[in-house]
Amino acid sequence: MAIVREIALSTVISIILSCFALPGMANAEQVTNPTHQIVMEKSKFIRKSKSIRGDITVEERDGQQVIVFSEDFKAKSGPDLKVFLSPHGVSSASGKNALSGAVRLGELKRTKGGQEYLIPQGVDLAGYDSVLVHCEAYSVLWGAAAI
Repeated sequence: MAIVREIALSTVISIILSCFALPGMANAEQVTNPTHQIVMEKSKFIRKSKSIRGDITVEERDGQQVIVFSEDFKAKSGPDLKVFLSPHGVSSASGKNALSGAVRLGELKRTKGGQEYLIPQGVDLAGYDSVLVHCEAYSVLWGAAAI
């Protein structure tokens, strides 16, 4: 009876551990799926006008590049917040030039937590220097992360 109980307990523990990813560990998809790879390591958001924090990475999944915001991403709430790829570097990006030569990736999905934005097919990241969170209606740049 004790042997059966011990096996069952170890099986339960294995199942529970497989359900939770520990920080810093690759998830199963990254290990087993050769078409999923990190293109760019972490880059931190830098505050420009409003409070913002967190990291981004660029991943490639089945030939599609994706900007991934970290789970600890947080930005001050505001109107009309959008995410852009910008040819301007973090230090030179501003509310006035944020849209100049930029590619809109979409509306900011939420002000807290992880989220992802597809990079449109045909867009070459080599032509862009940063990812921006920008209030389009009032031309206010929340922050930028280098790519």
